[in-house]
Amino acid sequence: MEQDPEEDKKTRKEREKARTTPTKKKTATPKKEATLKSGDIPKTPSKKIVYKKLKINFWRTRLHDEELGVHQQLKYTAKTRWFSKSFDIEGVIEIDGQKKNIIAFNKVQWEESPLEEKRLVCRYFTIMEETMDSKAKGGNFKGGVELSITHSLIQSFEIKHPAPVFYAQIPGVKVLVRFVRGWRFIGSRWTFPLLPEEKDDKLQMILARGVVGPGRNYKFYIGKKLIGRIDGHPIQKEYEIEIFDEDYAKDKTFVRYMILFGLACNFMDGAKKIVKQLYKKMKSTGTSDYKPPKSEMDLFRNPRMMRR
Repeated sequence: MEQDPEEDKKTRKEREKARTTPTKKKTATPKKEATLKSGDIPKTPSKKIVYKKLKINFWRTRLHDEELGVHQQLKYTAKTRWFSKSFDIEGVIEIDGQKKNIIAFNKVQWEESPLEEKRLVCRYFTIMEETMDSKAKGGNFKGGVELSITHSLIQSFEIKHPAPVFYAQIPGVKVLVRFVRGWRFIGSRWTFPLLPEEKDDKLQMILARGVVGPGRNYKFYIGKKLIGRIDGHPIQKEYEIEIFDEDYAKDKTFVRYMILFGLACNFMDGAKKIVKQLYKKMKSTGTSDYKPPKSEMDLFRNPRMMRR
């Protein structure tokens, strides 16, 4: 996954608050509960405050206003090199109730290629809009997620269970963050880091704990504090994300990682099936017949050697 030199030149706005240990707000000394009089209705407990709400919607049909066939896809291809010719526009992303982005990925290669040739690259872009001077506005690359089968086999051999690994890329951020599936006796468990970007940032780990039950539902924690959740509906291909912490809701990098994790949720079942078949063959021998493509081998390159 290569970086975007145009995004590297942009100056990133400083966040209002650097990433520090999330602390719970101080609560006032609880007052004694008033006794209910006859005929009074008890108050329902207040719900958790949502500071940012996202909705990822992969279409089940192709009859949508945002997708206008090959012509629409060609406009995105002409606007940015991050929109590959093999991509199909397959969904939209809403931020606080407004449609902001389109989703595209290499659908044919992912769904129709043989096992050894399957590859997933999913990216999202700002919605392109026509202007009065016939120039398109939007169509900018905002982030992408890619399945690394090679890293998935390594992780699977480590925890002795099929464990997909996705790489997340954000323009302007020079590091690649991995969404890694870990081992949990009941339910699923994923982790990814928040690496320092600014002077006072600290290294933090995000834990996504799967809620036992149908769907792709996760609760996100930093330490013991709940900071967000995903409510996934794989049949409808919809994933609703809520962020409960005000500081992290303002952190644009964190919000993009949450979107990318939501995109990955749509492919986790398919990725697990692929990794499971390949891992089964190497479980006892420690050797796999899978031939990693160059795009995956580049993820193992030594950055110090690349400078020479």
